[in-house]
Amino acid sequence: MLKNPTMLVAIAILAAVAIATSVRAQESAPASGPDPKAFLDHAENAKLLAANDLTAVVVDCIIPPVSAAASVGKVIDAPPAKVFDQLYYLGMNSVASWAIVTSAGIIQIDSLDNPEEAQRIIIGGYKKLGLDPTQMKYLILTHGHNDHFGGSKYLQDTYHPHVLMSGIDWDMVAKLPPTDPGGKFGPPPARDMDISDGQKLTLGGTTITFYITPGHTPGTVSMLIPVTDHGQPHLLSFWGGSAIPRSLEPTGQPGRMDAGLSAYKQSFERFFKLGEDAGVDGYIANHPYRDLTFVDGKTDRIAKNQARKPSDPSPFIDRGTYIRYMMIGMECIDEQEGWVRAGKPEIASRN
Repeated sequence: MLKNPTMLVAIAILAAVAIATSVRAQESAPASGPDPKAFLDHAENAKLLAANDLTAVVVDCIIPPVSAAASVGKVIDAPPAKVFDQLYYLGMNSVASWAIVTSAGIIQIDSLDNPEEAQRIIIGGYKKLGLDPTQMKYLILTHGHNDHFGGSKYLQDTYHPHVLMSGIDWDMVAKLPPTDPGGKFGPPPARDMDISDGQKLTLGGTTITFYITPGHTPGTVSMLIPVTDHGQPHLLSFWGGSAIPRSLEPTGQPGRMDAGLSAYKQSFERFFKLGEDAGVDGYIANHPYRDLTFVDGKTDRIAKNQARKPSDPSPFIDRGTYIRYMMIGMECIDEQEGWVRAGKPEIASRN
């Protein structure tokens, strides 16, 4: 018998999605054949799954695709925040950086846009939280885009952590032109360590498992991260590169290359299954407007986490919500794939 109410809710929503899809398919199919815009059903499914709490994720279903970052508006710093017993948020409302504190040092994930942000937000946050930046042992770069590696050379040169990224994204970054000293983004770090698929990184009592998930870039890295909340163990899913490619095959130039929508879909499906098999019950991301870690300091998960009582559950942990979050991603991927395969038609209505 199922006793977890969040799982019951998730199952009920999935059942509703299946019924709604069947009804729409029957209603929208013309007498002459199937609806050429049937791929839009996936967007409706995503909205059902989103309910009232995950609407931000449905941005990936917009056709034609848009930049989710454009919805951020004014960029503001997040207050440095402790999210789990060993996991801290150090970022803005536009891009994220995370610190995992272990008994043997700190694992830093991503480095923001540039050295100034890394110094002000990451290192400044360390000091506000009572963390020692000289204990930064590893810097993980989820992928080779400059809004994630822009502060890494400063951290590498100043605190000397090992810097890790997938080999194929190191290769992509190596082909970038020199960074504009007056630009928004900082230079890439010196190549250090390559991440391989299935690799484990252990520091102190924490072991992160990496997976190469091509799509957003050729060598995007996603990971499973164990944490504890008031001593209770949980497992987080961290999808390393959002924004669905707009073509089935790889496109772009060094610095903004992708592996194509087909590879993205395959990677997402695989990572979803890996998380399910491992028992994931929560998720985080490297853009806070996607996972609602930080939005405005009032309605986001950091605010809810800081306001909760010791006996309240973490707003970052709910297996049913995690399943919905990932299934919304799948629905949007299927919709975008259907739109591309249909020749990218202009979408005004289904009629």
